[in-house]
Formats: sequence, structure tokens, C-alpha cells
Amino acid sequence: MPEAMTRRRMLLQSAAAATGFGALLSLMRCGESVPASRVPPDLVRRGLLRPPGAAEESEFLARCIRCQRCAEACETDAILLAPRAAGRTAHTPYIIAETSACDLCLACGKACPTRALKPLRSMSDARMGTAVVDKRLCVSHNGTGVCGACFTICPLKGKAITQGKHNAPEVHDDSCAGCGLCEEACIVRDQKDGRAIRVRSSRSWS
Repeated sequence: MPEAMTRRRMLLQSAAAATGFGALLSLMRCGESVPASRVPPDLVRRGLLRPPGAAEESEFLARCIRCQRCAEACETDAILLAPRAAGRTAHTPYIIAETSACDLCLACGKACPTRALKPLRSMSDARMGTAVVDKRLCVSHNGTGVCGACFTICPLKGKAITQGKHNAPEVHDDSCAGCGLCEEACIVRDQKDGRAIRVRSSRSWS
């Protein structure tokens, strides 16, 4: 693994530990058995974030053979595998944008042998979820600062995210890929509510 990527992974793991469920994430990353009741409520509320190109959930679960090729193809280690205790989602790929977002390289879809993850032609075709801005926490919205980190990192800036006064971000649902890069880059680390921008998915963990 490249030295730069190793350093990035160490920083992300440290950030995960600081959130209070770093140990659990470590188990989930390794595919260890984790009681479903221990999946952090915040992850449950935000929904299950699948890699880009994922088929509709019932079709995805039917097609996915748990081969792990998508995770192996992910150079940023963003794709995790659900633990054995996760029921029907066990050993299937998912992403926690807060600790390691998808960079939309689209290699996972090309690696999938069953089209559970369908190959996409461009990053603008991805629809993983939708970023939601918490204007109470966003410094550009609440007047406590001027940021713009989410806009700067967005691979579809100007379409998925635009900026208003004081760089206040506005997300456009019809163009947002749901990659989570904005969430990972967000400077807000609220102890209770987390980041000021967070990706949500309609897919359920149950």
C-alpha cells in the first residue's frame, strides 16, 4: 500500500475512534461478527450506503455473491464488508462516508462479476445517496465562519453543490452522487450531531 494511503488510513481510523465507535468500525472492517444491536444508531438513521452502481436493494442482494472483488478494487479502502451478524446484508459491501468516502473511481463496478454493482460510464451516473446540509451546524450557514470545504472537494461541484453567501452550500438532489466526499471533508465535528453535511440513503440496514 502506498505510504500516502497508509497515512490517510491511519488518520481516518483515528477519526473514527474519536467518534466513540472506532472499535466497532474496526470489527466491521475486518468482517468480524458484530451483534446487529451494536450497529451505531446514527448509521441506521442515515441508511445503508452502497458503492456506486448498486442495483435496487432486493436485486443487489440476489446478485451479490460476496466475492469481495469490489473491496479489493477500491484503492482508497472505502468499501467495507458487513459483519456476519448483519443478517441478509452480511459480507456485502457498504461505505461509511464520515471515515472514508467514495472517490467515484468506479473501479468497483468494473470488478463486479454479477452486476450487483453495475459498471458506470461517468461519476455523474452514480446515485449512492444524497448529501444533506444541517444549517444549524454549517459555519457558512449559521454565520460563525466561512468554509466551502464541501464545495471544494465535490467532484461534481457547480452541479451537485453550489454556493451562496459566505460560501453557504446548497445541495441539488438531482445531481448529487452521494459519494460522501463532502461529509469526509467537513470541518465541523460536533460531538452529538457529527458533520454539518451528511450523506443519507433510502436503503435500510435491516
